Amino acid sequence: MSKTQTAITTGQSVFQYKITDTVDYKSHLNIFKVGKSNKKLGWKISKGIWKSLPIYSLTLEERKTCPVTCRHWGDCFGNNMPFAVRFVLNESLFNRIDIDLNKLMAKHQNGIALRLHVLGDFGSLEYVKVWENMLNKYPMIKIFGFTAYSPTDKIKENREIGKELASLRVKFAGRFQIRISGGGDIEYSANPINDGFAGFTCPEQTSKVASCASCGICWTSKKNVNFITH
Repeated sequence: MSKTQTAITTGQSVFQYKITDTVDYKSHLNIFKVGKSNKKLGWKISKGIWKSLPIYSLTLEERKTCPVTCRHWGDCFGNNMPFAVRFVLNESLFNRIDIDLNKLMAKHQNGIALRLHVLGDFGSLEYVKVWENMLNKYPMIKIFGFTAYSPTDKIKENREIGKELASLRVKFAGRFQIRISGGGDIEYSANPINDGFAGFTCPEQTSKVASCASCGICWTSKKNVNFITH
């Protein structure tokens, strides 16, 4: 089997040499990467309800933290990202999230917007609880992104994670804008455009905006977002 086929079969990233435990990660480095290092994300948000907030992102190991029911289990774009550092989902990461968020909030007292996750997903109910605690502890943080954990997943464990994420979106309305990847014809969904669901096409993919930072529709609108490639 090829490295990619092996990763798909074993449920992990192709690039195992880029998997990092935060125990071994240098303390002076922030686990949250600045948005300006990612052309698609951009840096400071220029419009909408989160205007002026800087963007940071977090990357976990793809497949290892994702539900096997994700439709992109095989063709995950992480297959083509050999340089991204992926953090291990464990207690060390939970502690480091708190430590590094505390540093970022001292630096950005008006708040930040976090993209969860460039790669990877929420992985466990314990990890979802970590973010609930962070949203309570740091009221100026905003979170956006996508999850393949659906409240209607056929697998109970996945379904429970999906339900908790949906609950956080209600509890922290306007602050926790996580969309369901492949959610279909429901609010806060994200679908491949070829699926034919109503909604708006990602403006960054159609070059109507330069980046997420210059758009903001994903964390402003309830409508489905359709991706040309997703």
